[in-house]
Amino acid sequence: PSLRIDQVVVPQLVAKKLTYPEMVFKGNIHRLRKAILNGHDVHPGANYIISGNTKKHLQFVDRKKAARDLKIGDIVERHLRDNDIVLFNRQPSLH
Repeated sequence: PSLRIDQVVVPQLVAKKLTYPEMVFKGNIHRLRKAILNGHDVHPGANYIISGNTKKHLQFVDRKKAARDLKIGDIVERHLRDNDIVLFNRQPSLH
C-alpha cells in the first residue's frame, strides 16, 4: 500500500542479478568504486566492469585493484538501486 502505481518491489536476490550499465564519469566514479569493492554478493554492488574490449566479472578479479584502476569512460554493470527504471512483463492471470 505504500508504493505508487509506477513502482515495483524487487527482491534483493533479483536486484543483484539484474544489472544496469553505467558509464564512469567524474561525478560518479567514487560511488562506482564503492560498488566494485562491494562486489557481486553485497548489495549495492556490481557484477562486471567493461574496459575497452574486456569484460571482467568481479567474482574472479582483485576488486581493490579493479576499483583503483577504474577510469573515466569504463562501464560498470552495477546492481539495481532504488528509482532505477525497469520493464517487467506480468503474465495474465490464469483461472
